[in-house]
Amino acid sequence: MLNLRPFSAKLHQHLMQHNVEYLQFTFRWMNNLLMRELPLRCVIRLWDTYMSEAEGFASFHLYVCAAFLSRFSQDLIRENDFHGLMLMLQNLPTHHWDNEEIGLLLAEAYKLKYM
Repeated sequence: MLNLRPFSAKLHQHLMQHNVEYLQFTFRWMNNLLMRELPLRCVIRLWDTYMSEAEGFASFHLYVCAAFLSRFSQDLIRENDFHGLMLMLQNLPTHHWDNEEIGLLLAEAYKLKYM
């Protein structure tokens, strides 16, 4: 599944310290391609980008998930227990996102892809 260690060692360590396994929250992200995490207007933009990728959904989606975690890393690091981390990871504050936020997320994903 997704290995965040190369992108954010501090967040990876924090998740491991609180026994948060990636599979516990990324399963839904992978299964639904972030459709439950984002407003529809952002999902359309995200999926349009996926379809434009030569490698398709699967490859670039991993970088989008890593960028998603990176975007909320400071908030996640402030959570001090398993329950708080899981609540945040399953209910990220993206309901107000629009084209600007999803554009920044995609830019970060491209940056991670070509690092």
